[in-house]
Amino acid sequence: MTDDAPLILCCEDEPQLLRDICEEVQGAGYRVIAARNGAELLAHLEHSTPDLILCDIMMPGIDGYGVLARLRRDHPHLAHVPLVFLSALSMTEAVVQGKRLGADDYLTKPINYDLLISTIEARLRQSCEARSALRQSAVLGRHLFESLSVGLLVFTPNGQMTQANASARAVMGSAAERIADRLAEPVRRVGARAEAGHEDSLSLMLDDTTNQMAQIHGCPPDPSTDDPCMVIVFLSDSSTRGLLSMAALRELFGLTPTEARVVRNLARGLRPEEISQKLGVAQTTIAFHLRNVFAKTKTHRQAQLVALAHTLPLRDPARTLPGG
Repeated sequence: MTDDAPLILCCEDEPQLLRDICEEVQGAGYRVIAARNGAELLAHLEHSTPDLILCDIMMPGIDGYGVLARLRRDHPHLAHVPLVFLSALSMTEAVVQGKRLGADDYLTKPINYDLLISTIEARLRQSCEARSALRQSAVLGRHLFESLSVGLLVFTPNGQMTQANASARAVMGSAAERIADRLAEPVRRVGARAEAGHEDSLSLMLDDTTNQMAQIHGCPPDPSTDDPCMVIVFLSDSSTRGLLSMAALRELFGLTPTEARVVRNLARGLRPEEISQKLGVAQTTIAFHLRNVFAKTKTHRQAQLVALAHTLPLRDPARTLPGG
């Protein structure tokens, strides 16, 4: 057995059976920690990080189901650690209850030690593969986070900023402190709603003299994936211009083709009278379309509408060459 061998935490209230389990597991090349009851198991988790937990169900005090509930509630950093129940109960109801609580496997007594060791091997292998996939996803997510053309800030529900991508840092620039102060109260308000399970969003002009805008979104916690509650803020600056996808504008906001063309031209810096000339329609027609667009996008001024349009990191596909 090596110092880097997987660590197995074994919990069983029958002393002789606990010794037998530990000997068999050690004999298979694993490191072992023994716990005589649920309270001891939970105490070990305060200073040890097992790779797998074997736990009896029927124990005095905190039983196996209680251990599993406490493990998932109080030790979210151990969510990847498999837990295998051991029990003399072989009824379907007991198995189903364990699975519903999040147990990874279920072995019945008397213990077949060959099956026990093979189960440990299989669960450790699956856990290793899952963690590898998560690491790859994290690397990819971080790459995409930094590559987004839209500024992205991440806050805790109480308003503490935890992440800012390169585009957000560029938008904020030397005004970072002022923008953070401007966002503080709205972020906390949306965060409080997110903690209560509500997915609220709001738009906020950061400065009436600029075209900088924030789209604030509350993300409630997801117990099924252990995702925490957070607030995500998209920052846009319409001085950085690009061609917007009219198809995306129509889909996202239910705009008509003409309304989408009006928004696109506003985002490109044209004034309403210039759009009127470009589209060959009266200025009153452009004003009519703008009123509809304001209602559909829940904006109130042209500056807000332009900033909102530029929060979309969507571009038109390359035009097809003649004959292509």
